[in-house]
This record gives sequence, structure tokens and C-alpha cells, in this order.
Amino acid sequence: MMSKKSKANQVISETIEIAGKTLLSCIPIGGALITSIWDSIKSNCASKRMLHWRTELEQRLSHLEISLDEIGSNELFTTALYQATESALKTSENQKREYLANAVCNAAKCTLDESVLMMFIDMANRYTLWHIKILHFFDNPMKFKSVSSGGYSMGAPMTILLDTFPELRSNEDLAKKIIKDLYTEGLLNTDNVNCTMTWSGMKASRTTKLGREFIAFLSE
Repeated sequence: MMSKKSKANQVISETIEIAGKTLLSCIPIGGALITSIWDSIKSNCASKRMLHWRTELEQRLSHLEISLDEIGSNELFTTALYQATESALKTSENQKREYLANAVCNAAKCTLDESVLMMFIDMANRYTLWHIKILHFFDNPMKFKSVSSGGYSMGAPMTILLDTFPELRSNEDLAKKIIKDLYTEGLLNTDNVNCTMTWSGMKASRTTKLGREFIAFLSE
């Protein structure tokens, strides 16, 4: 026989389930609608994102040989943690959260100049996952199987980028915009990736020293 407590829990569970299926058009405006939406987001998407973020962060931080006092008084780490947590909750991409977790962990042990580190934290928060993927690609195109086994002889660097990420073919303007961003901020040494060149030119690295340091900052 079900106890009173069990019955109460069942009623609460059923009430929550029913509330979750309520159509927005049935909720009165005047504050109740937006409040209900925020409550639903917090219990669904936001909750899942925070769980993934905490897991990724804890997995990395647990390997650091740093005391709580040291990390708690580290100004750069604190800034990185606050900013990255905000970004992690704003993105739906798990891989972006993984890069952010790497950045936070590296901020705790980084030997970079403070101004460079702060710039990297800002970039990690602002950049989309495509910014990071394209930067990785142009750092060493030969790491990608589509390039190393492609049998190219001549062509443009953009060609091998689009062959590696065919989903960008329908949005080449986005790729060009991202490449321009990376070049403008000093992470790529050129934004001209559409001219025809030899195979050695196609596969050459196009990252700057700053670009390589940023990649390392986002890596485990």
C-alpha cells in the first residue's frame, strides 16, 4: 500500500509533468508566461549544460597539483572561471564547453604574459566553435585525413578546408568571415586562401606564433 509521502511525491511529479506540457498560448501574460519559460529552461537545457560544464571542469582541475588557497587567490583563474562559466551556459555545443574547460584549467597554471592571457580568455569566450575548428585546421592541414589522403597537386587552401568540412560549402561566406576574424586578431598570417598554389603551399601552416599559443591554451 502506498504511503502518504509516496502519494504526495507522485502527485508533485504528475503536476510537474502536466505543467511541462502546457501550451504557451494557455499561460496568461503579465509575468506568468516568461516566468514559466525561464523555469522550464532552468530545469531542462540550463541544467544539462551546467552538469556537462561541471563534469568537464572537474575532470581537468582534479589533475592539478595546486592547493585550494593557491587557486582561490589566483586572479587570472578567477576571471577565466567566471567568464567561461557564463559562456558555457550560453552555448549548446558540448565541444565549445570542452575548449572552455581547457582554457580555465590552463589559466590556473599558465606562464603567459597577463595581457596575452586576458586576451586569450576573451577570445575563448567570444569565438564560435567554427572559429576554433578553422584555426586548428590552418595550423596543420595535414593532420586531417581528407587532406593527407586527398591526392591534391594544385589548388587553393579554401578547397581543402571545404573538403574537410563539407557542411561549410553552403555557407562559404561564413568561412571567409571567420578567416578574416582570425587574421585581423593576429592568429592567422593571411586571409587570402582562395588563390591557386602548389601542393606544398596548400598544406602549409598559416597560424602565427600567437595563433599557436592560443591553440595550446584551448588544448588539454
